[in-house]
Amino acid sequence: MKIVVIGSGTAGSNFALFMRKLDRKAEITVIGKEPTMQYSPCALPHVISGTIEKPEDVIVFPNEFYEKQKITLMLGTEAKAIDRERKVVITDKGEVPYDKLVLATGSKAFVPPIKGVENEGVFTLKSLDDVRKINAYLSERKPKKAVVIGAGLIGLEGAEAFAKLGMEVLVVELLDRLLPTMLDKDTAKLVQTEMEKHGVSFRFGVGVSEIMGSPVKSVKIGDEEVEADLVIVATGVRANVDLAKKVGLEVNRGIVVNEHLQTSDPDIYAIGDCAEVIDAVTGGRILSQLGTSAVRMAKVAAEHIAGKDVSFRPVFNTAITELFGLEIGTFGITEDRAKKEGIAITVGKFKGSTKPEYYPSGKPITVKVIFRKDDRKLIGAQIVGGERVWGRIMTLSALAQKGATVDNVVYLETAYAPPISPTIDPISVAAEMALRKLR
Repeated sequence: MKIVVIGSGTAGSNFALFMRKLDRKAEITVIGKEPTMQYSPCALPHVISGTIEKPEDVIVFPNEFYEKQKITLMLGTEAKAIDRERKVVITDKGEVPYDKLVLATGSKAFVPPIKGVENEGVFTLKSLDDVRKINAYLSERKPKKAVVIGAGLIGLEGAEAFAKLGMEVLVVELLDRLLPTMLDKDTAKLVQTEMEKHGVSFRFGVGVSEIMGSPVKSVKIGDEEVEADLVIVATGVRANVDLAKKVGLEVNRGIVVNEHLQTSDPDIYAIGDCAEVIDAVTGGRILSQLGTSAVRMAKVAAEHIAGKDVSFRPVFNTAITELFGLEIGTFGITEDRAKKEGIAITVGKFKGSTKPEYYPSGKPITVKVIFRKDDRKLIGAQIVGGERVWGRIMTLSALAQKGATVDNVVYLETAYAPPISPTIDPISVAAEMALRKLR
């Protein structure tokens, strides 16, 4: 069987490795524009800050590793078209035949049409090449004032990196809070307050209308001109769907796939940032542009091609980050989005400590849990705290994936030891607050 993958990022690279484990004889070819296989885009801000020494350190495996697995690499190669009738991929280096084709074309940074966005000193933060350019600019120009356009995950992690380098940082966000797709205004404020303590400032409800100077000298925010000598555009990403559209596959914001990750052509699969899957809360279609989702999609697609009856489950988009030592974990629907979707919810919220109140060194933690009123099921959570957020958000996400109700969370069996956690965990206390409203 000839299996061709278009895209050498997280989804494409992991698919090739999973497929090789399942089928030792298949001819597997990966076509990718970049010169290397998988690296971690999430790690790029940490390269800028110096926490990770150099860009090459975020490459997961060298190209030789894949070649030893007898995976043919066509890197530095662009897939121009797909001939579905002949079952060949047409590249700038020739044609590649396939029996099964996997689109792992990923996403690209969205750059809004801001005047001056092409000027020297303006960057996106999506690729290894972006980081190399930013680091070269930092070394050459030694900028002192950075403006980050966009308060999503990449924007905030970039802002943290520049602040750690001693720069003055301003984050500009069109909406009314940071991490607007992940956090409600109350939990977002906790993160904002912590970042402001470390010298990051914010402007909400406004946009950058112009970037002036090349190299950058200032930006225009509303009617105000603000000094800046470096600008990061972090206004989100868009799925790379052009190739899929060109060959007549069903496409919305992403490439539409079924539960097996097959496109409207059953011999073509789509995985990773480019694939549009099912939202576990609303049942509608959604993009799940997370590294964890990309790896799970890769596994499911490989197993299905190998003949296993497996499906990719609807997603809650569980995510976590850390900013200046503050951990932020989320999944599912926010209170704000539930209102927009017309979903009746009950919210429980608890502010406490990660350890018993009597034990020294406990850190503040806020847990917000969201339950659907009609069936009392857990459909979302937001946790902001000084430690151990990861374990708690993972626990709640796992419960939601199993259809847990508010009662299940309230009476959850948890572990206790004074140096680690209280007798009644904050996630259960938050659920108790919701349960009281439902009784």
